[in-house]
Amino acid sequence: MISFLKKVWRDRRGNALVIAGAALPLVIGSAGLATDTIQWSLWKRQLQRAADSAALAGAYAEASGNSVDTGNCLTSTANSAHPIRFDLQKNDHSGIVTSCTASNPPSTGAYTADGTAVHVALQGSKALSFSGMFMTSAPTISVSATAKLIDDGDFCLVTLKRDSGAGITMSGSSTANLGCGAISNSTGTSSITSNGNAYSFTADPVASVGGMPQSINGSTNLEPYHLPQSDPFAGKYPTDIPSGTSCKSSNQQSYGSHGSKLKAGCYTDFHLTGQQTYTMDPGIYYLNSTDFNIGGGVTLVGTGVTIILTGSTPGSVQINGNSTIQLSAQTSGAYAHMLFLQAPGATAGSTFNGTNSSYFDGALYFPNTNVTFNGTSGASTQCTMVVSYTATFAGNTNLQNSLTRPDNTPCQNNTTVHAHKIALVE
Repeated sequence: MISFLKKVWRDRRGNALVIAGAALPLVIGSAGLATDTIQWSLWKRQLQRAADSAALAGAYAEASGNSVDTGNCLTSTANSAHPIRFDLQKNDHSGIVTSCTASNPPSTGAYTADGTAVHVALQGSKALSFSGMFMTSAPTISVSATAKLIDDGDFCLVTLKRDSGAGITMSGSSTANLGCGAISNSTGTSSITSNGNAYSFTADPVASVGGMPQSINGSTNLEPYHLPQSDPFAGKYPTDIPSGTSCKSSNQQSYGSHGSKLKAGCYTDFHLTGQQTYTMDPGIYYLNSTDFNIGGGVTLVGTGVTIILTGSTPGSVQINGNSTIQLSAQTSGAYAHMLFLQAPGATAGSTFNGTNSSYFDGALYFPNTNVTFNGTSGASTQCTMVVSYTATFAGNTNLQNSLTRPDNTPCQNNTTVHAHKIALVE
């Protein structure tokens, strides 16, 4: 027996098997730990995605004026009235969330004073397949995310239509160069649309609350499913005719050579015709149930004017393409920067035309009707901001808000509204 053992001890042919057997626990352990590490990383990524999505949902709710369900946001109830809970349930695919805490504004970090910020902290716990055999409790994974409103450029075209259908339409071979951003608040799948493919629409960014084409001729910064842009002028500018005001026809309100000068006041008609130059005195012009109608060949000049389309049946703007319009709004006072305002009860859309020497220096506000830029208006709107229910571009229009007028004088009333979007910041 002793000789046999000595023989086995001296025999080297079984060493590899012995070594392999001794190393087997290490190999199995390494493979198990590698598998657990991959699984843990996957769960952490899924948990982070759930936190990111919940924070974004909460920030969108806050920006839309809805309540944010703060505090303990862990629940099994999918309730759309509580966006964090709803989004958490949709995105916790791993099923490992054990606790959720939401705060608005965050209780810690860099955004504690920012009411638009929503912070979500998640914890998860689930036993790992290998190391769980040796651990008394499952490891805890902690993640967090903060989302808030951030700046996103400036808009000088805002369409207010909030249901389905197009808010902004490009037609034919129209050319629009805004030099700023444009947004359609329409929630439809075709919030921005075009008739044909010969148009050019240049804006930065082009945003829509609903869907838009994957490409827009002339623009590269496209932002579909954007946060809605509120009406920047809502409730700020009365359109009622002041009590005691006497309304007269344009003939009664005109003076000077051939009635070429127009007084500020209230008009029962405003229809200018003929190969003539008219000058508007500074002030507010109330058009009582009548259109702002400018015929072909007319040149109309006015500085420091505000034109309000009002009355029981508010009129619209109708400008012939062969007319030259050079109007600038007031730079101070209650109606500063406002060039055209149409009362909310209006139903008729407006059409802006003009020659290349025309300009509209100020804001155009048509909250319930369509505005069409038509013909060869060229540089006619270089200093303009447009807020309308919908907008149609059917001609050559230039809304380059920061440029000078066609006569090379600076814009006096170029106005934009600051845009925002929701983004993760932590």
